[in-house]
Amino acid sequence: MAKQILSTGRQDFRDLREANCIYVDKTQLLYNMVMQGKMYFLSRPRRFGKSLIVSTLMELFKGSRELFTDLWIHDKWDWTKQSPVIHISFSSVAYKNQSLEAGIHQYLLKLFKKNNLEASDESDIGLLFANLIEQLHDKHGKVVILFDEYDKPLIDYLEFHKIEQAKTNQEILANFYAGLKDCDGFIRLLFITGVSKFTKVSLFSKLNNLTDLTVSPDFAAITGYTKEEVEHYFEDYIQYTLEALTEYNRAELLEKMRLWYNGYSWDGKTRMYNPFDILLFFFNRDFQSFWFETGTPTFLIEKMLQQNYYQVEDIEVNLTFLNEYSLDNLEITSLMFQSGYLTIKEKKGKGELVLSYPNQEVKDAMYELLISNMGKPRSGGGITVRDLNRAFMNNDLEKVKTILTTLFRQLTYDVYMHQTVQQVEGFYHGLIYILFKYLGVYVQSEVHTTIGRADSVVQTPTHIYFLEFKINSDGETALKLKKTKKYANGYAADSRSKIGIGINFNVQNRELDGWAEEVL
Repeated sequence: MAKQILSTGRQDFRDLREANCIYVDKTQLLYNMVMQGKMYFLSRPRRFGKSLIVSTLMELFKGSRELFTDLWIHDKWDWTKQSPVIHISFSSVAYKNQSLEAGIHQYLLKLFKKNNLEASDESDIGLLFANLIEQLHDKHGKVVILFDEYDKPLIDYLEFHKIEQAKTNQEILANFYAGLKDCDGFIRLLFITGVSKFTKVSLFSKLNNLTDLTVSPDFAAITGYTKEEVEHYFEDYIQYTLEALTEYNRAELLEKMRLWYNGYSWDGKTRMYNPFDILLFFFNRDFQSFWFETGTPTFLIEKMLQQNYYQVEDIEVNLTFLNEYSLDNLEITSLMFQSGYLTIKEKKGKGELVLSYPNQEVKDAMYELLISNMGKPRSGGGITVRDLNRAFMNNDLEKVKTILTTLFRQLTYDVYMHQTVQQVEGFYHGLIYILFKYLGVYVQSEVHTTIGRADSVVQTPTHIYFLEFKINSDGETALKLKKTKKYANGYAADSRSKIGIGINFNVQNRELDGWAEEVL
């Protein structure tokens, strides 16, 4: 058999199989799901394999046996028991230049025509949908209904100035999905995917027997790739990549891949690679933020900056927060989890979860995007965290001072307009926090925060720097706090030079106007 190719750009199961692409076999999980029930919902981030799951189910129920040769399910499935399939992907519903209701109505009429059915004159999309299901059932038997991106008409309008359109679409979707409520007897399988579990669209209130697979441990690996799957299915590409990236041995390459692209979890135990990242990594043979760069979360960044919401690692929440996601309550932690920027790091007892960034790609890209958007620094400065890293590594504190001074001078005036002193101080603390957390990508830098204070310990091969930050104080005051020397005592056995640095930012003058150093 010819070597299989990467499925970059392909989300359709038939297309992927006919092109001899690598397919990571998930059919055993799909079989288990179908055998256990008939109404399911699954939430996963964008580009995580949801569409591939939907198209795989479609080909299963259509009886496309030839596409499943050599897969787990091939000799387990009853290929004689085919079912009619209604496949609705909201990426194919035209609602941008007309109302969502009109777009859905057009889409349903096409489905009637495709299945050689006579559409009624019904204008209510919920009733028209129910009529489609009933006619298909009467003609061919129980119906399989597959929704892909069910929430796209909401996700597309989450920005503040578009939220009213999202609410309008929410009402339309509620009416549309209500068409399912009296069709239970006509349905063999209902499978719904999306990015978010929005409430108030009738899915979760009307369909009280809809099973949510999102955090189910039995289906934690239904999308994405496990470590074992990557090493099994992509072995040839691992070898080709090692030939291109000669600075790594196999163990080092796999470890860096894990740090960059693994870490997603919906049960707190099973860790999944981002499939989009893996495919693009093997295609380019380079470590880049492939997934993150396909959809810059502008709306999310704006909300984080508005709320001074920067400390998003190791957040403890209750599992119930997953069920509190609505257009009237776009809680930012839930929003970040639903969209894939946070994942479950650990599950504790009584429904308690610990959320954190899934991997280095998301963490680095998020820090960089936050820094670049905080106050929208003027172009031309060219100051980056990498410059700060080089200054610390060279033990050039004068350069560190210059970089921090320049960074804060670059902040535009709109940071200060219509802001209270407390709000501006919160902004400064947030920028300091993000700056030094991001610095930890390059050198060992840990940030400790309390109200009104942000402190960092930066370690280089030869020095340990204890930084004390203050707002509207002075460097000497910051440095003389007993806490700084107490921190240093914890490193007494370390032979590296230890230096305390006190830094003050003056909000009124928009300047770094206090700097003091002391050998500890």
